[in-house]
Amino acid sequence: MIHEFLAGNENSQLRANGINAGDITEAVLEFYIEDEDDLIGLLAYALFERQKRDFVISYRKRNAGRSPNEAELAAVSSNYLSTDLRNTLRDRASQILSSYAETFVEAMEPDIRLAAVNSDALRRVREIEKSVKKRLGFWRQVRAGFIVTLLLLLLLSAAAIAAVFFRSDIVDAWNALMLSTTLRT
Repeated sequence: MIHEFLAGNENSQLRANGINAGDITEAVLEFYIEDEDDLIGLLAYALFERQKRDFVISYRKRNAGRSPNEAELAAVSSNYLSTDLRNTLRDRASQILSSYAETFVEAMEPDIRLAAVNSDALRRVREIEKSVKKRLGFWRQVRAGFIVTLLLLLLLSAAAIAAVFFRSDIVDAWNALMLSTTLRT
């Protein structure tokens, strides 16, 4: 890779080999990013670009608005091809992402809690629904109706037997009613 070739070289050697600041910037990109989904590497590279921009702004202030030339930019950029600086920027990128993740989770915490509570409530409602359906099944209703009918028949039979046994007014009224209907016929 180009970053291995560039590490430790002087600016004059860079120019002699036809390597410019753009080549070094590409080498830094390859050096910082480990694979396609390396978010930490991308952020570390962005930190490099910001520091390079800060260098250019500072240079212009110190040199009456003159921008750094290609060799000066290449010299600054080649410093970022060291493993120590790469690790430092990747650590800083990791801290930034962790901080962002913490902020995001804190902001989303009420929604996460609400979703968890709603999920738990929904689970409980489904359990209750299942239990009610189990208790209110067709054959359970038929069995309950049959038992209630039997209990009512037993109760009415017991009342009729008690009325006859104790010769209550109800039995006398019934007998009188029955006697009058049989006489008419």
